[in-house]
Amino acid sequence: MQILWVIPEVRSAHFERSRPVGNLHIIFVSRYKDLDESSIWPSARQVPLALAWAWALRGRWQVVHLPEPLWLRALPLTVSVGLTVRLADLFLRRRTRIVTYAMENNEPTLLMNGIPGFLHRFVFGLIRGLSTIIFDRIAFASSSARECYAATRVLPSRCTTALFEDLAAPCMAHRDERKMQQMTFVGVLELRKGLPDLLAAWEQANLGAAGWELAIAGSGPLAEDLARAAAADTSITPLGQIDRRKVHEVMARTAVVVLPSRREGRWREQIGLSIVEGLSHGCHVIATPDTGLRGWLSRHGHDVLPENFTVPDLVDALRRAADTRLSPAMVRDSLPPVDGRIAAENWMYQ
Repeated sequence: MQILWVIPEVRSAHFERSRPVGNLHIIFVSRYKDLDESSIWPSARQVPLALAWAWALRGRWQVVHLPEPLWLRALPLTVSVGLTVRLADLFLRRRTRIVTYAMENNEPTLLMNGIPGFLHRFVFGLIRGLSTIIFDRIAFASSSARECYAATRVLPSRCTTALFEDLAAPCMAHRDERKMQQMTFVGVLELRKGLPDLLAAWEQANLGAAGWELAIAGSGPLAEDLARAAAADTSITPLGQIDRRKVHEVMARTAVVVLPSRREGRWREQIGLSIVEGLSHGCHVIATPDTGLRGWLSRHGHDVLPENFTVPDLVDALRRAADTRLSPAMVRDSLPPVDGRIAAENWMYQ
């Protein structure tokens, strides 16, 4: 089977949480800042945005995997490749299956942030019309994503859909690693990821006195704030930007993963890669209320912060996790045997 996968901004998880099937070709326009170059498959190629559409004509693709239609920054890429495929179908009298994996979970008004209100209905109508022409199957990464597409009314009625929670299978490589009294944040050191809230809550929770450590991995504009906090509190350990191998090692000894993100403009935490990776290593999770996995996390005993949470809310969650966190075995047993993204790809490509 000839498959073309088009990715606007590639990151290591695209390769780590997928597997080669048939004759799969990947093209991507740019690299995400945390991309580990060693994770890129030999079949993947970086191409200019202006020439991505030409790949639609380079093979007799049975399946084309495009960015989701509500990834607005990627819409020019999605539309240019999608319409080129459909024009080729028309001339060659064939029907290529075009699929997507949808993660967007924002509210309609926030998706249109910066666009005049009187144009919202027009823009969503345009996206719906284009999606009707382009897409055949949509796999949703969360129930929140499915609700988002229903609320924006951009889902084509003829499109086949299915839900595949964006959960990884348990990581077997570090299964026997002993958990430490360690809470971990992995992400960009910036305001919207909740780093200032986490540092303030850690100081108030005073868990360092009980032997707990807060490990923080990543780089970003708040690196100096983190350095000052670590200089004043030896229980805070800045790890800097770490590679993929190190991420797995850190998660293997981590007891609790914390991701207290907050919405900013058009941005909202869709899933949270550190949440997914923490779960796969048996970690208890303290999560932003914005994650698409909010319902699943709540049902399985993790801590989901309330809407518009405060620093005291985060303090309570940190203390609660330190005292009554889920065991690694319970976390791993709650996960699917097959990675949700692989299950979605199997369904989209079959």
